[in-house]
Amino acid sequence: MISASSLQEYEQVSVSFVDDEGYPVTIPARVRLEDGSFRVDLPKGFMGASISGKKVSLILNHITPVPGGGYTDRRYVLIRGVARSVDDGIEVDVERTYRWNEKEVPFPEYVEVSTARAKGYLERLGLRLGVDFKPRIGAFWTVFRVVRLPFLIATAVPTAIGAAVAYYHGLFDPLLLLLTFVGLAFIHMGLNVANDYFDTVLGADPANRRPTPFSGGSRAILYGLISRSGARALFTSLLAAGSAIGLYLAFTRGLVEVLGLMAVGLFLVYFYTAPPLKLAYRGLGELAVGTGFGPVIVLGTYFVQTQRFSFDALLASIPIGTLIMLILYVNEIPDAPFDKVAGKMHLVTRISKESALRLLAVFYAAAYASTALIPVLRLGPPTVLIALITIPMAVRVHRMVSETFGIQYAMIPAMALNIRNVATTGSLLAAGYVIGAVLGL
Repeated sequence: MISASSLQEYEQVSVSFVDDEGYPVTIPARVRLEDGSFRVDLPKGFMGASISGKKVSLILNHITPVPGGGYTDRRYVLIRGVARSVDDGIEVDVERTYRWNEKEVPFPEYVEVSTARAKGYLERLGLRLGVDFKPRIGAFWTVFRVVRLPFLIATAVPTAIGAAVAYYHGLFDPLLLLLTFVGLAFIHMGLNVANDYFDTVLGADPANRRPTPFSGGSRAILYGLISRSGARALFTSLLAAGSAIGLYLAFTRGLVEVLGLMAVGLFLVYFYTAPPLKLAYRGLGELAVGTGFGPVIVLGTYFVQTQRFSFDALLASIPIGTLIMLILYVNEIPDAPFDKVAGKMHLVTRISKESALRLLAVFYAAAYASTALIPVLRLGPPTVLIALITIPMAVRVHRMVSETFGIQYAMIPAMALNIRNVATTGSLLAAGYVIGAVLGL
């Protein structure tokens, strides 16, 4: 409840009710607090007696326009109750109160918290009216959100690196590369949907009040874009489709080797969040991502092209695996307080801010040092060193993360730059092998 002094914070006051003929009416008013009750002075032409006994909504509002467009410093109080005639006004017997202050709860968080209540209201209304109220967006954008399509960059880059190492060794088949990428893309999309499904079931996503475009999951199940059963069917179908392509490659390129890598990859994909292992909940999610998007994809792509394994390809997988793991690592920072409540104890929840930042620097150093080792150990051409030109970008990411650590919405630019750094560094590493092959280095 608000105090008498805080009423001064709300310049706009109105009273809403339904009149005797069934029409909604909203009128401006003045309000004061007397003896714990809200006394409302009505404008001329409205008598308290005509409203007495009716359900009313008393709305106290403040909003500050921003020069050039937009608003800030938004807050409101909605008081619902029954009106009683008092002199020329009314007194409201409060039944329910709703309030929001942008300084206490940022608008994106307010929308997120209100979504579940709004969804529940529409479901109850739909049952009563016999109408199915469901959020609907275009088919493409539904798929885009549900499978988190932009994150396929994390599959495309290591696949390109594996193929580039094979090309450097004199072997390259574009059709096999296409099949490999499509199969891996299906599995990666299956991972994304499975992750959302299990994080919803286990409570991590519902607990997150401040998701961002890069953290907190797709929210597709929570927003009603897909049901839980639909998500389960979808990730099962995607994993099956990816596995079918993998089986074809296994029978045509190397049964034991490809099946072995598939088994490791599918194990990591499914048990990343699925019980009973729940690797991401036990501080092993980072290792799983680094292994899956590093050695498993790079070596798998290389083997499909060459039908052999190579220490060269293994070393090339370390920088990209580490960098892709850092996408997860940085994106876990804004989620950490909510994940901890839900029992999702990933690496960031287990260490201090200072340790997390030091570890971020160590991981970056490891990624770039392993890249530099490739020509030093004569396991690749010196042209791969062009990937090192992104070091300043990595330093900038670290600085931005340090400055905004744990401030969810403020971290969005840092998370975006981190992803761009990974994509750029990995692409340059792949290009380094191709250039080296062309130059005969």
